Amino acid sequence: MQQEIDPNTFTQKDLMQHLLQASQHAVTREEMTAQFRQAEQQNKERFEQVAKRFEQAEQQNKERFEQVEKRFEQVEKRFEQVDNQLERQHQALMGMGQDIKDVHQDIKYQMRWSLGILISVGGLVLGILKFTGI
Repeated sequence: MQQEIDPNTFTQKDLMQHLLQASQHAVTREEMTAQFRQAEQQNKERFEQVAKRFEQAEQQNKERFEQVEKRFEQVEKRFEQVDNQLERQHQALMGMGQDIKDVHQDIKYQMRWSLGILISVGGLVLGILKFTGI
């Protein structure tokens, strides 16, 4: 911190001291240019490092996406296989359902035929019993 300067007591010695301090803190144009070049070089190196890291990350992400894409293709193939199996099972069940309907229809016809035969035989037996008088 700089002390307050009283203009009434400011001497030539104070002026010289002030100029000496100011010159010690001053930077020459060449020093500034060198410092700026150094800072630019450091920034350039840092940006190059960051660019390399981004490239590496991009490559890693690309590889990961390719792996994920392959896994999705495998999953898609498995779903297609399962879908095909389900379709085959559906067709088999539909065929079985039709077979059951056909068997049901056959049973209906056989029961009707059996009932008709039973009634006919029963009527024939009754007729024979009636004619024979038993």
